[in-house]
Amino acid sequence: MAKKKGMMMASFSLVMAASLLVGGANAGAAASDLESASDIEPMSISLAAANIPAKFKPSVEWVWKNRMVKEGSTNRKNLIFDQIYAGKGTLNYVVRWQSPKNLTLQQRKEMASMLSRQINNWNKQLKGYDGWPYNNITVKIVGWAVANPAQIINKQSNEIVYTDTIIDDLSKSNPSIPAKLPVAPDALSRFEHFNDPNYSYPGGLDKRFDMYLWATENFGGGAGGDWGQRMNDDYILSTVNADEIQITEHEIGHGFGLTDFYEEHERPPGGFPTNTIMWAGNSPKITEWDTWMLRYTWSQIKKDTSRFPSVNNGDEGPIDTLPDESANIAPAATASTSYTSPWENISALNDGFDPANSNDRSHTVYGNWPETGTQWVQYDFDQEHTVSQTNVYWFKDGGGIDVPKSYKIKYWNGRGWSDVKQAKGLGTAADQYNTTTFAPVKTTKLRIEMVSKGSASTGILEWKVAANKL
Repeated sequence: MAKKKGMMMASFSLVMAASLLVGGANAGAAASDLESASDIEPMSISLAAANIPAKFKPSVEWVWKNRMVKEGSTNRKNLIFDQIYAGKGTLNYVVRWQSPKNLTLQQRKEMASMLSRQINNWNKQLKGYDGWPYNNITVKIVGWAVANPAQIINKQSNEIVYTDTIIDDLSKSNPSIPAKLPVAPDALSRFEHFNDPNYSYPGGLDKRFDMYLWATENFGGGAGGDWGQRMNDDYILSTVNADEIQITEHEIGHGFGLTDFYEEHERPPGGFPTNTIMWAGNSPKITEWDTWMLRYTWSQIKKDTSRFPSVNNGDEGPIDTLPDESANIAPAATASTSYTSPWENISALNDGFDPANSNDRSHTVYGNWPETGTQWVQYDFDQEHTVSQTNVYWFKDGGGIDVPKSYKIKYWNGRGWSDVKQAKGLGTAADQYNTTTFAPVKTTKLRIEMVSKGSASTGILEWKVAANKL
């Protein structure tokens, strides 16, 4: 693994001979210098060390101590671990399409599903291990960066297309690489702002992108890091429906901080007990050794209580975010409420509009001014659904409407209202969706009961409900 301008990166070649020039302005400048290796807590008898099977323990600990600590591969607090944690179990991608090929709607849907599969192929190795709080990661493509917007065939109303470009330095040494490199706005990039805890993404956290899936015509092999994964455009399209994709999963592994093993001195003296996807060409899929290396890495970096505070404080249990097999059923519901201000509209709850901020009045809004205390909003469905998650975007106008002091989510049990069980989230942050997960329930009605702050009233711009697809 090499580092350029502080950016973690690595390459993969099927013949293990390609030297890839990736970095600089094309991938994003580093936000800060790496911490020294001495800042990492030394190895100790931990859950990870105690649980590693004997045949994996020597090689895993050797790689951690002699490669990852010395190289500082986990020091930057922008690993995929950090991205998922900051996104509350979500990862957002922009597809950087450095290719003249068009993309059909079906290909774009398949690409989103592919990214979800590959990320969750890694995540399921962590599921239930040493406090890792997410059982499933919600992976979304939140934008398409292209040189020509006409390449996005049958563009949907909810798809965002970026058309700004810069010059790819790699094209200067390799004329077969397209010179125009599409880019998404830096203001939405976690890579550019991860070290600023006070940074507010335009439109809220839901609008940011964590990484690029970067497709380049005539690119050889692959490259990956905390900025994303770069591969050949034909490779991405030809493997998009595969369950496990060798280069893609390898490059995602670098995003978790895992290292390459090209040279003999980079490998454990006793070798590996099994194959590993992180040694290019050694395995076409994630292996048991990769699983234990990933788990050991998590158990080491989670010791930083400032980096993963709620995990270390035990505030989060296993959380299922909105999986691929779930859908937002709110648009099909009938919305009602205890009270609506005469100039507002309850239909705002499920009109499908994603707000730019908590005072976005470009569409209808719901508010209950001047009422205070406990108010409720409700969805009635025409059939029973199994629901397990809601996403609420609160209305806050800087005047009489504020986010609630607290709230509960209730479901209709056939006879009366019951609180959902194991609720995790119940956030009241402005300018973003607040995700709450809970034990799945079968119901025809769902309700939010909101308790106002003092003399302020409450309001909602959008309320999404996740239900299992039939």
